[in-house]
Amino acid sequence: KLEHILFCLKLFPRHLYMLIDHFGLYLNMNYKYFFVPLFFMFLCLNPLQAQEAISDKKSERAFKKEQRQLRRMNRQYTDSLTYKAEYYQYMLLEDLDTRNFENLGWWQYQYNYYNTIARKDSTNLSQREAIVVEYAKNMIVLMVSMLRRSYDIEANRPAAIRDIPAVVFLLMLRTVVNPLDYAAYLALISYSSKMEDYGTALFYLEALLENGYTDLKTLAALPETGLLRIMPEYQALLEVYLNKGLYGIREEDS
Repeated sequence: KLEHILFCLKLFPRHLYMLIDHFGLYLNMNYKYFFVPLFFMFLCLNPLQAQEAISDKKSERAFKKEQRQLRRMNRQYTDSLTYKAEYYQYMLLEDLDTRNFENLGWWQYQYNYYNTIARKDSTNLSQREAIVVEYAKNMIVLMVSMLRRSYDIEANRPAAIRDIPAVVFLLMLRTVVNPLDYAAYLALISYSSKMEDYGTALFYLEALLENGYTDLKTLAALPETGLLRIMPEYQALLEVYLNKGLYGIREEDS
């Protein structure tokens, strides 16, 4: 029996080393399963560090979630911009085909909606708000460029086949989506005077002056406006907005 015990004791170190080697190999292959419990045991023994680690983890997750949502929001607005471009082009063609001047109010509403958003102060905007503001600006640019392209196509047709009502409608839309498009106002005044629609000509003259136009030389040289310029209403508008009298000159200045 004693010899048997001594023999087992001699073998024990060898088996112990083999056990340690196998455990080390197992630990190396499955370190995650050992690290996680030990990590949580460490956190339990260090509550302050545990709270800090959990807070950092939550902040990291919240940041990543917010970035994903912002990217998704950007994609949605990009897709919406493409859809709106096609939709507005379709609506414009419909209005041109039917000469739907009554639909100018709808275009005005579209512009006012996006312009209200685009004019927000960009200094204190969140990332989400900044994306919405940028989208609104892009929508206005889209409408302005679309109308300019359509106008150039119609206005540059040969005179024999030029669609004057369509040109006038596009000019009106240009003033809707860009109130400082002075060239559109001047063209409308000229076209309206040519068709002897002096009420429309005076309306756009007043809108032009309200938006800060002051070039009397260009007004005086505007084609087809000879009769318009001698009308009392025309002179009254110059008097009100530019403090000028007959033909743009006050009697006191003569």
